[in-house]
Amino acid sequence: MKTISPIALSEMKMFRNNLSDFFKVIDQQFRSPDPMQDKQKLYAAEAELYSHAQILNLCSLFSISDPKGRVIYANDKFCEVSGYTFDELYNKPHSIVRHPDTPAHVFKEMWSTIGNGKVWQGELKNKAKNGSAYWVLATVSPVLGEDGKPIRYISVRVDITKQKLAEEALQEAKTKIDHELLENIDYAKYIHSSFLTPEEELKAAFPESFLIYHAQKIISGDFYKVERRKDKSIIVLGDSTGHGVSASYISVMALNVLSRIMENWPDNPFSILKDMDHELNRIIHLNKKTPIIETADMIVCCIDHKKMILKYASARMRGVIMRGEQLIELERDSCTIGAISDKQLPLTNKEILLQHGDILYLFTDGVADQFGGPNDKRFNYKHLYQVINENSNQPMWMQRNSIVEALTEWKGNHDQTDDMTLLGLKIV
Repeated sequence: MKTISPIALSEMKMFRNNLSDFFKVIDQQFRSPDPMQDKQKLYAAEAELYSHAQILNLCSLFSISDPKGRVIYANDKFCEVSGYTFDELYNKPHSIVRHPDTPAHVFKEMWSTIGNGKVWQGELKNKAKNGSAYWVLATVSPVLGEDGKPIRYISVRVDITKQKLAEEALQEAKTKIDHELLENIDYAKYIHSSFLTPEEELKAAFPESFLIYHAQKIISGDFYKVERRKDKSIIVLGDSTGHGVSASYISVMALNVLSRIMENWPDNPFSILKDMDHELNRIIHLNKKTPIIETADMIVCCIDHKKMILKYASARMRGVIMRGEQLIELERDSCTIGAISDKQLPLTNKEILLQHGDILYLFTDGVADQFGGPNDKRFNYKHLYQVINENSNQPMWMQRNSIVEALTEWKGNHDQTDDMTLLGLKIV
């Protein structure tokens, strides 16, 4: 049965209740022992019944059909809306006004209901004589004979065509808006992707590496950049607050600022983050009345491949180094990039001596925050470190597959919680 609009359903219930109350009054009146009063009450009942019939004719499509569904009576409203005269409708099945868009199962359900002596109610799309469509909220009730089987069917329909046309117009408008919005988001994703380091450039800088980059929605708020010039590399990973389009705007601005900063190839992570913080604060707080509240967690790593030194600064972003079976967690500072503050940015440069074969893993919090598992909990960092540790001796492409498989299995039927990015870079 199709969903019935609340307005039409309310009108139908009101009519049905009024009619029921009317027949209760008639029943009570005819229980009077006084014949004269009975006659007067009969005239009054006939007058009220005539009034009800007039109202019914004005507001509803009313028809009566025989046990086989052939029309034996149709009121003026039925004829007016359908476009058929009564002579054209008489002794014809109700399928004369059936629209092909109405599924066959609707009528199967209706006949099963009324054939068992019950009342059926639902929305029907009908076809007028001129081929135009109209919609009705129909109530079909069987009239039962002495044997309990239907001897005729009474149908009352409320014309809801205007309402349905308005609903269709709204749905078409929504579909158009959704389509245009999707096109704009796809284009925004294209622009966003153009700022990210292509995987072929990542492979050129670090031949043994992998990237996991999964947006929670179409477009991600995570961003990364990897560049190598001779014996030095710069790796940046950022995570804008939130996800989707709003967060992606911050990441595009951050990547644009980062591209300008890296033109001079600085090898001071703290300096890079300090300049990023200054520029983002300047841009996103230009409108002091309604400033953008999005910020970004970031880590910048500068690697001197010749001296085998990793210099880094982290604004809340996590990372680890696997050295054989030893897991070394990178230190973080408790601050975020782009937040208004009168205080000096509490960031410091840190250094680690690298060894050949070390693997640097950088990741956003969306990886550990993914809900799932048997108890609907977060994947968490301990679990992530365990997966990394168990697979760090495998080739990089196999590590990627193992981590993705572990996350997918954990996620199960849950929605993705946040944007996910994980970089794996082997130092050779």
